[in-house]
Amino acid sequence: MATLKVLNYGDPVLRKDAEKVLKVSAKIQKLVSDMFDTMYAYNGVGLAAPQVGELKRIFVLDCSTDEEPMPRMVFINPVIIKKESAIISREGCLSFPGVYTDVKRYESVTVRYMDLKGKTQTMTAIGGTLLCRAIQHELDHLNGVLFVDHVIDRFSADQLLAEHHLPPIDPDKILVEPELDEALSGVAL
Repeated sequence: MATLKVLNYGDPVLRKDAEKVLKVSAKIQKLVSDMFDTMYAYNGVGLAAPQVGELKRIFVLDCSTDEEPMPRMVFINPVIIKKESAIISREGCLSFPGVYTDVKRYESVTVRYMDLKGKTQTMTAIGGTLLCRAIQHELDHLNGVLFVDHVIDRFSADQLLAEHHLPPIDPDKILVEPELDEALSGVAL
């Protein structure tokens, strides 16, 4: 068990695509265990392997609350196979200490992934829950995408980033998301 170093925004590793995990080996199991230790040490609800410098398609989540206890979860080689509707979500990230901003997310997603035993699983998260948003957020990390790429107000986000001594948003990385924009067209921003 170990607490790993979380990479901060600006580190080029965070913009790289992670590699598919071919086998759930002892090394992968140790990485997952260390990722949970790290996530808890930083008071996070999710952590993706690239955030600790490991370009593997793995993320861990613990979305439990006092009102809604949930098991902690491991997602290996996850793929979103269905997405519906849209919400505006206030998000932060362990790689962006102290920064929270509004982003666009799908309200419901179905994800297929492999668990720590190597078995294929499918899960649907609905209603814009923390679980639903965290799945999207952490899966983005595996593709070199960061939550600020979904930003609603780039200029306010840039101000927050500057206050926390982090680089500004790269305007070329902001995602064009017509499906989300259309779904949000009736929502006040």
